[in-house]
This record gives sequence, structure tokens and C-alpha cells, in this order.
Amino acid sequence: MFAQLLVQAQQYQDQEATLHILESFIPKIKASLRQVPSDYRDDLKQELYVKMIEVIQTFDMSELK
Repeated sequence: MFAQLLVQAQQYQDQEATLHILESFIPKIKASLRQVPSDYRDDLKQELYVKMIEVIQTFDMSELK
């Protein structure tokens, strides 16, 4: 499932596929952010999403084989 979404996100610049990948990590991100002081949560959340988008766009698909 993730492999197919990664292909769509990378090769076809499919924003919906990227969004689907990001949404699947929301529970983990929320749980992790609870460990951070509330003053920093919004900034950290934004940084996490930016980094995740970068990783989605640059992930080496040969790693999946």
C-alpha cells in the first residue's frame, strides 16, 4: 500500500497520495507531540510534516525491492 502511494507521490506528483501517507502517521505524530512542551508543539508539528514531505519525495524506491 505505501509502496504504491510512494510511486504515485513521486512519479506523478500526486498530492492526494502524499496526503494519504501523511494522514496515516497522524496518530504517531500526536502521541509524540504530547511529549513536547505545548509551546513548541505547533512549530515541531510543522517541521515534522515538512520533513516527511521531503522524505516522501526523495525516498529511494529501490529500497522497497
